[in-house]
Parts: sequence; structure tokens; C-alpha cells
Amino acid sequence: IAAAVGGALTGAYFVSRNLPTSQAARVEEKEFSLRDVESHNTMEKGIWMTYGDYVYDVTSFIEGHPGGSEKIMLAAGRDLQPFWALYAVHNSEEVREILAEYKIGKLDAASRREKSRKRALAADDPYAKDPDRSPLLSINTEKPFNAETPVALLTDHYITPNELFFVRNHLPVPTVDAESYLLEIVVPGREPLQLSLKDLKEKFTKHTVIATIQCAGNRRRQMTDVKAVKGLSWGATAISNAEWSGARLRDVLQYAGYDAQSEGDAVEHIQFEGLDKGVEGKPYGASVPLRAAADPHGE
Repeated sequence: IAAAVGGALTGAYFVSRNLPTSQAARVEEKEFSLRDVESHNTMEKGIWMTYGDYVYDVTSFIEGHPGGSEKIMLAAGRDLQPFWALYAVHNSEEVREILAEYKIGKLDAASRREKSRKRALAADDPYAKDPDRSPLLSINTEKPFNAETPVALLTDHYITPNELFFVRNHLPVPTVDAESYLLEIVVPGREPLQLSLKDLKEKFTKHTVIATIQCAGNRRRQMTDVKAVKGLSWGATAISNAEWSGARLRDVLQYAGYDAQSEGDAVEHIQFEGLDKGVEGKPYGASVPLRAAADPHGE
């Protein structure tokens, strides 16, 4: 009784396939490529997965998976290890023994080398230092990385797990050193102010709010079915919910010397500039109306 990707360890059964020694030896000798595994991702073709250097055919287990067939199918034709890292309930000898029942061979040497190469990006790649992402995410683009939560997992948690939170990037992810990081606030007519991460944590009251954010292009794929729309082809899950904590923008602006009431209409928007920069050295930016940033009742 066990799960193959996610879910409880109860409520399902499997048929033991303990093989005779001679047959087990033949299975051990069979080799498959990553292309072979990737092509087996439907019930019609069979559901194959890899774990370590070995290949498994779990087709007969799909319907009996305790976490539901939708979730185990997320790993169809792919490597199980990252999924099991997320669903730590599988980190047991019992579950590994059950998986062994479905082993049909191992990856060939070329495929093992290919897996290693994928982990080692070229040193001159501007995206080489991007963080690792969960393989459960539905990817729109690799570079820059843009991905959304799988529909089957979106409502599993009220607070979206960090690893499943949708990702929207325009540029490589910058490397940030918490010790040397400085936030610069520029207010017209005043000297720029710099605050360290420690300053932000210690000089301002910490506020917490639960809020959902959504990419403006969410469901663009469905829009395109009606009329062509420019932009990434997002599905319905470029949306996530989180608990956010930190200093309020209004408090930081006031600390920097900006008073919305006395300044009148001199400033209309607060402009943000990120640490991520394009090849021309310009940062990615966006803005919010001052009335939203300075609202004492805002979040």
C-alpha cells in the first residue's frame, strides 16, 4: 500500500510483481534513452518514469494511486526524484521497495551524461545562476523562466507553497547578498536615502497581509482562441496566494521625507527599479499610483 508521487500511504493497493531471479537480471540489462522515457507519457503508450539511473513502468499503478491519477500523471515521462523531494512522505524504504516492483531497466550511458549536462549550464549563460525550480510547474518559457501552477494542484493549499508559486520573469534572476543589499529611495528635491535589509527589518513596523497576485496575462491562451493576443500564452493558473510580511511602502516613503499631503500633486507615481538588468544595463521597472502607495488604509 503506497503512493507513487503524492498523497497518503493508505487507501490503495497494488499487485506484486516479484520477478524470478533470471527475469530480474534481464530487466537489469535493458537500457533506455531519455527520449524513450519522455515518449511514454500517456495511458495509451504507457507511463514511464525515472528514479536515479533506473526506468520504471507504472502504468498499472496509475488508477490505484492514493493521491489521485492527476497528480501522479504530472511525473509521466519524467524524473520522479524532484516530485518525491516535494512529497516527502515517499522518503521511506517501503515506498522505494514498491517502486522497485515496476522497474523495467536503466538509462543508457548517453542519457546519464545528458542529465548531468542539463544540471551544468554553460558558464557564460546569463541564466546560469537562476534558482532551481519545481518540476511540477507548467513552463511557458525557460529563459527567462515563466511558469504557472498546475491546475490539479492550485486549490490543494490556501497559501500557495513557494515552490508552486507562479513565476513571471523578464530577465535573469539577480544574485542578492543580504549583507550588502541597499534599497535606494529617491525623493524629488531631497538627498537619496539608502536602507539596508537590516534597516528595513529594524526601523519599521512589520505588517503581514494575505493577498493573491495574478499575472495580467492570466488565461491569455483562452483569449487567443477568440482573437490573437500578444504576449506569453498563459493558461488559467498564473495566479497564487501568499502571506506577505515587511515594511509598508508608505512608512518607508515617510521616513525618506516624502509627505503626500504637503507635496500635493508634485508626484503622481512611485517608480520601482529592479536589480535585474538587460544586456544594455537598464533595470526592469514598473510603477504604482502615489495615491495607492500613500493610502494609510492600504496594504
